[in-house]
Amino acid sequence: MLTLTRKTEYGLIAVCHLARVGQKVTSARDIAEEHGVPLPLLMNVLKKLNRTGHVSSVRGARGGYVLNVSPKKFTLGGLIEAVEGPVNLVRCTGTIKENRRCGLTQSCTIRKAVVKVHVRLRQFLDEVTIADLAFDDPQAAGFAIPQVLAQ
Repeated sequence: MLTLTRKTEYGLIAVCHLARVGQKVTSARDIAEEHGVPLPLLMNVLKKLNRTGHVSSVRGARGGYVLNVSPKKFTLGGLIEAVEGPVNLVRCTGTIKENRRCGLTQSCTIRKAVVKVHVRLRQFLDEVTIADLAFDDPQAAGFAIPQVLAQ
């Protein structure tokens, strides 16, 4: 089953929180307490997002983090890549550089179909923005949520 990792979930919680507070510096502790996530793992995720330039860290007594990228330009795909690395549905969709080819690549009868699914998945992840996910009315931001989830 395809699921987000805890690191990605906590990264999504953190960047949505930072998007909602705007340019207000917010500590990892405040985010962890408000959303009930473990502080050590959240801090590691925020450090990764800081290294990739998606968030900035502010040192000092009133330090914390601030979103460094517009929520309208920061995509779910970008978040997943920043936290986890390249998104690959299966091994054969990775590049040779990523060394993720499987032994069946040359003779695989479903590779083309799987690559099509992978491309569509990547397109979707790169279309969904943090703004779509962070704010109360995602439909106003151009992102329609399934009726089942809207209830």
